[in-house]
Amino acid sequence: FVGLDNFQELLTDRQTPIVLVNTLYLGIATTLIPTVVGLALAVLMERSFRGIGIVRSIYLLPIMTAPIVVALTWRAMFNNDAGWINWFSGILGLPTPVWLGDPLLAMPVIIIADAWTSIPFQAILLLAALLNVPRELKEAAAVDGAGAARVFWHITLPWIRPVLFVVVVLRFMDAFRKFEGIQRLTGGGPGLSSTPINLQIYNTGLFYHRVGYAAAWGIVMILMIALSLLIIWAVRRRLA
Repeated sequence: FVGLDNFQELLTDRQTPIVLVNTLYLGIATTLIPTVVGLALAVLMERSFRGIGIVRSIYLLPIMTAPIVVALTWRAMFNNDAGWINWFSGILGLPTPVWLGDPLLAMPVIIIADAWTSIPFQAILLLAALLNVPRELKEAAAVDGAGAARVFWHITLPWIRPVLFVVVVLRFMDAFRKFEGIQRLTGGGPGLSSTPINLQIYNTGLFYHRVGYAAAWGIVMILMIALSLLIIWAVRRRLA
């Protein structure tokens, strides 16, 4: 029994602020980007046109792909020697960076790979909410002279706000579970530049065999989740 020594080490460890910032960065980015883009995609998919059923089926395909397969695929695409992203950038005369070896680019690569699978999930939930907005309300607003933007802002968005709140909470909670993709894409590197708290727990407990210190990190993660949910709940009450 070591008392609070593990927590004392957490407070003085130079890795702690890096891991915490990475976790918040990953959580906010993988929540905002898929939600905003997913909402835009849901608005487009709400329209009726020939082949809409096929289009809705196609954009659900990423959800059915295993996370490890997604990570390996994106790792191959961002490969600086044989990846098609750098190949295409070279044709256009654009820079061809070492995506997975640059501390400033490793986390954006993870966010892009995550967005590919999470945007369709957000879109399908928000599309279900959009389809439940009473058409009569939108038609009445249009008759009164409101444009499409005002109808969306003053009628559609308030109507789907409860679903939007749930979608945001689910995405933010899911950010704390991300592991396979990060481990296969960057391994948390280079250095600690793309190491969130759950990967830090894994490395500390199972790789370095410091189970007690990993458990202390686990407590910190639980506190972060609780604090994040409290902030989201307070924002929701303020907007209600």
